[in-house]
Amino acid sequence: MKLRNFCIVLLLSILPYFIGCGSGSYKIENGEYKDTTQYKSTGVKLKDYYKIQTPPKFTLQVSGGINLGMAELSSNYQSVFDSSDFSGGKNFGVKNGYGIMVIGKIPLHKLGNVRLNISGNFNRFKSDFLASSSNYGDVSYNVMAFGVGIENSFNPSFRLKPYIAGEVQANLISGTANIKSITTGNTRTVKIKNSFRIGYMIYGGLEYMFNNQVGMNFGVKLTNSNQVLKQTKESSDPNEVPLRDKKDDSGTIEFGGFKNFIFTSFYMGMNFYFGVKDIVYKFKK
Repeated sequence: MKLRNFCIVLLLSILPYFIGCGSGSYKIENGEYKDTTQYKSTGVKLKDYYKIQTPPKFTLQVSGGINLGMAELSSNYQSVFDSSDFSGGKNFGVKNGYGIMVIGKIPLHKLGNVRLNISGNFNRFKSDFLASSSNYGDVSYNVMAFGVGIENSFNPSFRLKPYIAGEVQANLISGTANIKSITTGNTRTVKIKNSFRIGYMIYGGLEYMFNNQVGMNFGVKLTNSNQVLKQTKESSDPNEVPLRDKKDDSGTIEFGGFKNFIFTSFYMGMNFYFGVKDIVYKFKK
């Protein structure tokens, strides 16, 4: 009951203040208008003009970040490479990586909210990146991606620009695995040939303009590099194989098994703006 009474008293105390803040009107050029309960004249006059920027006609975003694997891209127990699980097609044998992303953003209308995004991405994953080395060997992947998608920029004319976007991507995935035998000590090197897959990328973040030419960005993205065209094909050379990410019904093809190359990324970088102009509005006196 004491807490309830305290909350009621607090609400009744601050309610008149909030009501007062929303009432009344005044001319913006009159900087000394007494519009607060505690008024103190500083002698400062408000500016008689207001300046905004036009939306960029083109934005080039360059970012880099850390990748954290999910599902079958989440490696093994404690993120340590396990050659048995890898050979059996249970996972890709890696978890963490890093990458760079370059995006060109083109507004599709005058207001600049809707943008056409064209991107190029490079991501690299290694089994011992941000993880312990394994006695069973290691594996690494390179992913080259080219994407096209749509973005919504919520405040294209402001310095702070939140955005959310989605893309369809064409991916080339390749890799190298070094599988070490504990009994013999021999290492077998397996090359994973360039394999084409269709995937997607969903991302969002913030842009902040330092001036009309340069700014910064940071955000988070979710990428699945092999959503479509999964395959598990045999190869004449057991040490040079395509990416095998589809379920092997026969259970006889090495590395074969259903796997999603899906990961989350946290990124940060620079933005370069083109075609931004200042618009100045002056108030009548």
